[in-house]
Amino acid sequence: MNVTIPFSENYVLECTADGGYYAYLSGYEQCCAYGETEDDALANLQDVAEEYFNEIALLYRIDDAS
Repeated sequence: MNVTIPFSENYVLECTADGGYYAYLSGYEQCCAYGETEDDALANLQDVAEEYFNEIALLYRIDDAS
């Protein structure tokens, strides 16, 4: 089961003290990721978010309608 996560404006991206980047989903701060660049952080966040929401879907046995 795969859940697609639309990113658009639903994430926060911050620069860390060491020059890397930290990204998290607004409203789901437990979905967070780091990266050396903005693109790395967002790509990592996409992976984390997909895994998180896929596990939630499995827990509640939500069928992917798409």
